[in-house]
Amino acid sequence: MKWQFGVVALLAIALAYPQRGRFLFPEDAEAIIDVKRDLGAKGDGLADDTEALQKGIDLSCGIGTNRTKILYLPNGVYRITKTLVVRSGIGPWIYGESRDGVIIKLDKGTNCEAVLRTHPRAEDPGSADWFMRTIYNLTIDVGENPQTDGVRFFSNNTGLIKNLRVRGHGRVGINSSWMELNGPNMIQDTVVEGFEIGVSAGGQGGPALWGQTLSRVTIRNCSRIGLEVRSNCVAAEDLRIENVPLPVICDLPEGTDWFWWGGVLSIVGGEIKGNNPQGPAILNRSVLYVRDLKTKGYAMAIKSETPNGDVRANYVEEYLSHGAKKLFEEAPSHTIKLPIKREPEVPWERDKKKWVCANDFGAQPGDNKDDTEAIQRAIDWAVREGKTVIYLRGVGGPDPNWYTLEGEVRIYGSVRYIIGCGFGRIIAGPNGKFIIDDQSAPVVKFENIQAFGGTPAVVENRSKNKVLVLESCDLKVLGTGKGDIFMTNCPSHVELRSKEQSLWARQLNPEGGGNEMGLVRNEGGNLWILGMKCEGDSLYLRTANGGKTELFGAFLYTPGVKPDFPLPLFDIDNAKMCIMGVREISFGNTYPTKMREKRGEEVRLYQLKPGEHGWIGWALYSGW
Repeated sequence: MKWQFGVVALLAIALAYPQRGRFLFPEDAEAIIDVKRDLGAKGDGLADDTEALQKGIDLSCGIGTNRTKILYLPNGVYRITKTLVVRSGIGPWIYGESRDGVIIKLDKGTNCEAVLRTHPRAEDPGSADWFMRTIYNLTIDVGENPQTDGVRFFSNNTGLIKNLRVRGHGRVGINSSWMELNGPNMIQDTVVEGFEIGVSAGGQGGPALWGQTLSRVTIRNCSRIGLEVRSNCVAAEDLRIENVPLPVICDLPEGTDWFWWGGVLSIVGGEIKGNNPQGPAILNRSVLYVRDLKTKGYAMAIKSETPNGDVRANYVEEYLSHGAKKLFEEAPSHTIKLPIKREPEVPWERDKKKWVCANDFGAQPGDNKDDTEAIQRAIDWAVREGKTVIYLRGVGGPDPNWYTLEGEVRIYGSVRYIIGCGFGRIIAGPNGKFIIDDQSAPVVKFENIQAFGGTPAVVENRSKNKVLVLESCDLKVLGTGKGDIFMTNCPSHVELRSKEQSLWARQLNPEGGGNEMGLVRNEGGNLWILGMKCEGDSLYLRTANGGKTELFGAFLYTPGVKPDFPLPLFDIDNAKMCIMGVREISFGNTYPTKMREKRGEEVRLYQLKPGEHGWIGWALYSGW
C-alpha cells in the first residue's frame, strides 16, 4: 500500500503540470510517435511500460523503418523494469510533455546498470560515431537502486540532455565517463538530485573523452561528489551545487601521474553551497580556470596542487591553475569579460493547427530533387494563414535520404520555428541558404536540422535587430547584420562579418580540413563560446578586424597533421581573443604552431621548443 500511495502521489504530480513548460505536437503519425496513443503505454505508474518505451526509442531512431521520428511522452508515470537502450547510431529524439509531468521510474530492487543507456553496448564503443541523442523535458527516477545510474549518456559531435530532472538513490546521476571515445555533447537546464556522484564527465575510466559542456546545471544532495572531471575537457556556466561533501574535483585518472591525461575544467559563473568546513568546494590537480563563482560552507573555495595554489576566500573573481600563456607581455593575465546572454525563450506552439508540414507542400526526402520551392511555399502559406511552425518529417534509411536545398528560403512574417521531427537532414547546393531579415519574426529558431556528412545550408542573419537561435543544427552560420545569434549543440562552421553583431555558442563542434581562414571566424564582432571541439587540418578559430572572442573549454583533436603544417590552431589579427581551458591531443603529429598573433604589422608565433611535448593544456591564453 505504501508503494501504491507513492505511485498515486507521483501520478498526481505528473498530471499537475498542464501548462508549465508543456510540449504538444501535431497529430502526424509520420512525424511523431505518441507512446500512449501509438504504442499502448499506460503511464499510470502501475503497468510495466518498458516494452512500449523501448519500442518507441527504436522507432524514433528509424530501426525497422525508413523514417526517424520524435518520440513523444505525454504526462504520466512510466514504470520500467530494466535498462532502456539506444540501439542505433543516430537518434533518438525524446520529448516529454513537461519536465515534472513525465516521470520514467525504475522499479525498486531492479539495480540494472542505468535507467537509460544511449549506446548499444555496455562496453567497447567501437568508434566515435554515435550521434544526435536528444533527451528533453522529462524526469528520470532511479528510486531505491543504489547500483544504478540515471543516464549513461554517450553521444558524439552533437548530443543534448535538456530540461531533465534526474533523481534517486543511485550511483551516478548522469554518467558520461563510463566508456571511452565519448563526446563532445551537452547538458543544459538540468537538475540532478541524490546519487553518490551527480555528474561524471570523466571518472576513473580510460583517457579518451572528447569534451562536454554544462550549461545551467544544478546538482544537489549527492553523498560523495557533485561534478568529477578526469581525462576530459569540460566547460561549465552557471554551475550550482548544493549539499555535497566534495562539490567539484578536477583530477588525473587513478593510476597515472601523466599531466596530459588530466582533466581540463573551465567554470564561469555559479554558486556552491554546503556544510563541509574541513574540505574545499573545488579540488584540483590538473588544469582549472574559474571566474565569478560564489562558495559558502567550505574550508576554502579552491584547493589546487598546481603553481597558482589555493583560493581561501569564499568568492572567486578569477583563478588560473597555471600562468597565462601570451605572445605579447603587455597582454593582461585575465579575460575580456564579454557580456554573457542566455538564449531567448522561443514560445512553444501549443496550438496544433499552427504547425505546417513542408512535406505537404512537396518537400520530399531522398529523390535528389530541389526542395527550395516546396519549403518556401509552406512558409508563404503559413504567413498568409498566421501559422508559426514549419516542420519537416524525419528522414531515415540509406543514402540518398536527404532534403535538397539549391536556392534561398526567406523566413518571415509569423513563422518563428523551423524543426526537424527526427533527423531533419538537409543538404545544400552552392546557393542553398535560409535568410533572416528585417521582415522576420522577432526571434526565429531552427531545431534538428542536420547535413550529417553533406554540405550544410547557410543560415544568414542579415537583420538589424531580429534574433536567430539554433539548437542541434549543423547549418553554416553567417552573420552580416546587427541581430543577435545563439547556438546550442551545433556542429557548425561560423562566420561573423559584421562589427555590430554578437554571437553566443554553447557546445560548438566545427570540423573539416583545408580551411585556411578558420572553421570559426570572427571578423569584427563579439563571439562568446562555451565548449568547443575541433578536428581536421584547418585553422580552427580566427579573430580579426577588432573583433572580440572568448572561448571557455577547447578540446582540439589533431590526428596526424604533417610535421611542417603551416597553419596555427588559432589566429588573432589586430583583435582580442582569450581562451580558457585548452587541451590538444593527437596520436600522431600535433600542430607545430599553436597561436599566430598580429599587432599592427608585427606577427608573432607560439611554437613549441625542441623537445617539448606536442600536446597542450592551458588554463588561459591571453591575446588582448
